Amino acid sequence: MADLETQLLAIGRSHRGQATPAAFEETLSCIVGHIARLFEVSLDEVAVLLRRHRGGNEVLRFAYPLEFLRSGRTEFPVVGTKPSIAGRTIGGREPLLVNQTAVERHLDAFEKIPTQDRAGLPIQRLMSVPIWGSPGNAIGVLQVSRKGRTAEESGPEFTPEHLAGLAAVGQQVGPYLLRATPRDF
Repeated sequence: MADLETQLLAIGRSHRGQATPAAFEETLSCIVGHIARLFEVSLDEVAVLLRRHRGGNEVLRFAYPLEFLRSGRTEFPVVGTKPSIAGRTIGGREPLLVNQTAVERHLDAFEKIPTQDRAGLPIQRLMSVPIWGSPGNAIGVLQVSRKGRTAEESGPEFTPEHLAGLAAVGQQVGPYLLRATPRDF
């Protein structure tokens, strides 16, 4: 994890601490690359959602995958008519581990939209943790999934140890994301 912090500090220095779109994308790519290697998943199996306020409502907006970020306002209400695991994570401020995602009611936008690498596939397994800007201040959600047509095809189940590792990353990267996020995000 020290390696990740070293990389994030270097990105901040290279952009002179400016919260520009380029710094934001580079920070996100660094974080997601680290997570993908850590949990042996594809880049399109990692999502970063940041909390925003729009018209008096709290929303979660996709920052990663970058295709979602670049497409504009890919966001959804924290409290909506269809439950979202990310909404439950930010609302409860607790990590969630769901190894049978396909049978649980959830918002499925992340799995239906194809990315540059592959067509959309159902999420079979999912870990979801808060991103902490500071103690008690959840600024978003990190999610790691295993996608596939079937649970068996998606790969092994996530463990409580995996969830604890992702939760540690959520605590570590929050301040860097706060500094790199452009005002107009």
